[in-house]
Amino acid sequence: MIMLALLVACAAGGTKKQVSLGSPFVGGTQGLVLSFQDFRSEVFDGNRDPFDIIVNLQNNGENLVKKENVIVSLSGINPVEFSKTEQDLVKNAADDAIETRKDSQGGVLLGPPVFTEFVGLNHKGSIAGASAQFTIRADVCYLYRTRAASKLCIRNNLLTPPAGGICELNEDKPFFNSGAPVQIASFKETVRAKDKIGFTFEIKNVGQGSLFERNSVCDRSQRQKENRVYVTIATGLNGLSCTGLETTAVGAEGFVTLYGGSKIVSCAQTVSTASDFEQLVGVEVVYDYEEMIQNTLTVKSSGE
Repeated sequence: MIMLALLVACAAGGTKKQVSLGSPFVGGTQGLVLSFQDFRSEVFDGNRDPFDIIVNLQNNGENLVKKENVIVSLSGINPVEFSKTEQDLVKNAADDAIETRKDSQGGVLLGPPVFTEFVGLNHKGSIAGASAQFTIRADVCYLYRTRAASKLCIRNNLLTPPAGGICELNEDKPFFNSGAPVQIASFKETVRAKDKIGFTFEIKNVGQGSLFERNSVCDRSQRQKENRVYVTIATGLNGLSCTGLETTAVGAEGFVTLYGGSKIVSCAQTVSTASDFEQLVGVEVVYDYEEMIQNTLTVKSSGE
């Protein structure tokens, strides 16, 4: 939000100022991307063929994820049968997942992959028959955030603005998102009164995973925390109010629930000015996100 506040501050000084809003983000609809590293699809039983399962985490989005905010878990097998406990199959990431970002020349820099290792699995007993198949599933839950930027048109006369102004009041506005599985869409501004404008935007889960309230560690036993995000909106102007959110000194913030993967947020901004200008607005959305991958493991009889 420091970056968003600076963006807003840059547009506040001077009169009749037009803001050129180029994309400050790489963009994209992914956060952490999972894959299995060197997955062994066949092993033998009899406690004589130890193997490892390594999960590769690549941060394709634009938010740094601290290792303590990433939980990787394996399921699909009975841990005891593979010489492990339930606790052995749940781990934090080994390192922070560095975000994708732009360099000073506009190039894209990918962060290094992070590997979470589950080592020394070993099927202890003897299977019935020649082989048995198991579905190995890896789930990851991580804390993530989306940042978005757009701009509002502020006119001295909202109801009957003279033609030829620097911006239009009633229209869809350009907007830009940081790379993340939750995105801001359909940012639109309208005039509501002689001293008030309104704007709406949609929050959408565009990724392949599930959404949870921040710091809930994707706990499905608490249904009230599913599909909930924390939203912060900063306009840099006094008098902002948004439905369902708490007004603060710098904007509005609070929890909203997405139904069917989306939620429209509606805001009203009081305007008192003798000049025309464009004002940057920043939106930040914070949430826990859960994704999964799976593969098939075949355990073969060692014949002993």
